[in-house]
Amino acid sequence: MSAETDIVRARWPDAEAFYRERDQRTGLEVHDLNRYALRPVQILVDEEAATNLTTQWTTLVAANLTARWARRVQVVVPDVLVSDCPQGCEEPSLRGRILREMRAADPFGDFHVGAEFDSQRTSPSSLRLFVGPWRAAARLLPEDYHVDASGWVARGRRGGQPVHAPAQGGLAPAAALAAAIGAGDLFKRAIGHPAPHWLGRFEWSTWSHVFGPCVDTSLEPRTPAIAEVGRVLLAGAGAIGSALLYILLLGEFAGDFAVLDRDCVDASNLNRSPLFTALDAALARHKTAVATAALHRRGVAASAIEGTWHERGLQLSQERFDVWVSLTNEDAAWAEVPYQLPPVVVHGTTTSGWGVAFGRHIPRLEDCTLCRLPRPHAEFRGPCSEGEISEKNAGEGPRASLPFLSTVAASLIAAELMKLSLPGAADHCCPTKIHRI
Repeated sequence: MSAETDIVRARWPDAEAFYRERDQRTGLEVHDLNRYALRPVQILVDEEAATNLTTQWTTLVAANLTARWARRVQVVVPDVLVSDCPQGCEEPSLRGRILREMRAADPFGDFHVGAEFDSQRTSPSSLRLFVGPWRAAARLLPEDYHVDASGWVARGRRGGQPVHAPAQGGLAPAAALAAAIGAGDLFKRAIGHPAPHWLGRFEWSTWSHVFGPCVDTSLEPRTPAIAEVGRVLLAGAGAIGSALLYILLLGEFAGDFAVLDRDCVDASNLNRSPLFTALDAALARHKTAVATAALHRRGVAASAIEGTWHERGLQLSQERFDVWVSLTNEDAAWAEVPYQLPPVVVHGTTTSGWGVAFGRHIPRLEDCTLCRLPRPHAEFRGPCSEGEISEKNAGEGPRASLPFLSTVAASLIAAELMKLSLPGAADHCCPTKIHRI
């Protein structure tokens, strides 16, 4: 075994110990985790589009997030290289990178990545997610789900519905959004939500924030080759903040980050963040250290700031940033931010009812995010990223962490950061919205 494996196994000697700690919050309310965690999952990648970078991004995010709750996952994908992998990179094979990320998230999972299904792991009850254009849709069953992305748009459809427009090059936020929603559909089916509550056909423009069965993309700008995000204060490197960095790091971007957080990675974080690994939790690494290390590996300037907003906020408000990403709300910190007149604030959160909220604020020009957010007693019932597992007794039944919601919110923030440097972006900002998955 490798040194990393030794560290993880010393922390959790067996699968039971690992899942007991990782799923402890969920287990407080849900006593039959195996009912959905052991449901076989299959992710099938379009063979013709497997070298397409957008398809690869979508596959990576979908597999990563699914491995954070499902313990039996197969990914069927051709043996191709990662399209944006520089010479000498650590894992040039797409199969290898998918498997590495899944095992980093869950070192005890039963994961298989190959050109075809492993018959020993295949079951008639397997849940299937298709990734890529899949123009020849004959293989999709009515209960299957299909996700894809192009440009600024994430797309999804149920098997048997018309195929979307041919795929073009897409942005990483759109690919991640499609993947997170696809992982969410797998989760909904695994826990037994009735078919009328499954996800249907959608198109979601991260440029205009229009959501519906079909959106007009004629006025959307070309996708930038390199996203210039400027100097960014990332206040909060938890589930959403770490997912934001994971998404930005999929593509090419330039910037300078200051990352603020006070916490260390623990096993419960492995349910929701595509960036954090079991090794991070075993070593109890500071979230800021994990975040800045990931940025440094891609040549992006970053500094870590340990502490809370109340400890560091005044000092940070006096520094010159191009944008604040406000994700930390200890002691109601969000209420203080609008009064400190930051340059631009982008804010995202998850709700307790399968939803995400997202918005942007330019001081003295727009209503602040605090004013736009709904009243806590009406919409935000906290804690974040939770929802009813049982639709039968929704509102009264057990609640559990939802492993895909944070990445949905992070995808919207990532798209907004990429828009800030483009002409006309101010006309396409997102007023605060809540979307329910």
